[in-house]
Amino acid sequence: MAVLSHTFGSDLDLDASGSLAVVDGATESQQSIMRRLFTNPGAYLWHLDYGAGLPQAVGRSITAAEIQGVVSAQMLEEDGVDQSQPVSTSVTGDAIGNYDCTITYTDAATGTVQPLSFTL
Repeated sequence: MAVLSHTFGSDLDLDASGSLAVVDGATESQQSIMRRLFTNPGAYLWHLDYGAGLPQAVGRSITAAEIQGVVSAQMLEEDGVDQSQPVSTSVTGDAIGNYDCTITYTDAATGTVQPLSFTL
């Protein structure tokens, strides 16, 4: 089933004709993972435990290991991730407190290995 495409931090996405874009498969899973990781717990009224709250880490004293632990735990909660396959999470920090996170997981819908990266 296709769902509306939404890049986290933006409005709903539009297709080439200007209509609301839809996604499914691996793209839907990636958008769902990003939404989970960047939603603050308590912000989703119907599921108060939902979200990792990674934006709350910006400006705080936090380690790469702590971020990696949060991301790994949240990946276990995501329906789009094939839980029978390993998930790899790598977080590296720089001298000024930026963290690059790379996740590799198997998409549950397509069975393909998917990379996902972002910077905090």
